[in-house]
Amino acid sequence: MLGVADLDLFAPGLNFIFGQAQVNGLATVMALPRLRPAFYGEAPDWDRFVQRSRKEAVHELGHTYGLAHCPIPTCVMHFLNTLAVTDRKSDRFCPRHGLQLRQALDRFSAPARQVPGG
Repeated sequence: MLGVADLDLFAPGLNFIFGQAQVNGLATVMALPRLRPAFYGEAPDWDRFVQRSRKEAVHELGHTYGLAHCPIPTCVMHFLNTLAVTDRKSDRFCPRHGLQLRQALDRFSAPARQVPGG
């Protein structure tokens, strides 16, 4: 489940967050205000806002499937703490995280096994 908040969010020990997820959990949340160019006094840019929002949503949902941060700067799972990093990275997974996501989805969608005597 992805929660979308149109308000600034903060977490203990951090100035602000773009989003936060329960790793291997069921829920994540993302905050929209700091993804908007207008937040920083720039001209409104709908396409850039949508692009940033998509990357943040995919990133946080990746955590719910157990994916960790990635050292590859173009991977959507790359840790971001600035919009410059967000703008440079892709909305796609690197090969390693793509494989991990496929494996997680396979485990999630596999039919329940019958327990002997159950």
